[in-house]
Amino acid sequence: MRITGGELRGRRLKTPTAEGLRPTQDAVREAVFSMLANVVGGARFLDLFAGTGAVGLEAFSRGAASVVWIEKDPRFFRLLQENITALAGDNLWLKAVNADVFAWLGKAIPGRLGEPSPPFDIVYADPPYETAASPDRTAEIMTALATAGVVAEGGYFVAEQRAGANSDIPATAGWELVTERRYGRTKITVFKKLKVES
Repeated sequence: MRITGGELRGRRLKTPTAEGLRPTQDAVREAVFSMLANVVGGARFLDLFAGTGAVGLEAFSRGAASVVWIEKDPRFFRLLQENITALAGDNLWLKAVNADVFAWLGKAIPGRLGEPSPPFDIVYADPPYETAASPDRTAEIMTALATAGVVAEGGYFVAEQRAGANSDIPATAGWELVTERRYGRTKITVFKKLKVES
């Protein structure tokens, strides 16, 4: 697995040997960042369910001003830290957090998490794909993001889901659908945060 564009293009990332992690494929990341090409430069980027850190590192490579990664599993978090150190070094504008996404969002108060801090310009979420026992959580994530107030007005939320019957586009207040694309078994949906009317 490699970084597909920007300053770190071609650099390899460590990938997991343990079960339970499904890194976003190179071709999917390249397609996503082609869609975000006009907004990623200088953006504050949040990578939820970060795994190897590939998506956030791709954002950093392509000019994001800051990146925060959230990953709950300690095994994957160690791998994430190793990838950040190997590819980006010790950078104050890069922060990896070992936490549950929903618990972290429940405590995320804009301007009170240190630097880098919300609101974020782009949020990417790649939660575990839904199964019969575990439904897709995209709408829940969007609601949590809106409630926490961590996405800037006009900011973007990118959801990665399994392309299947149960991964319908969520109808969640405060968001506007921008585009939906399918890449094999993966579906990418991009939403824009609507301006809050006073």
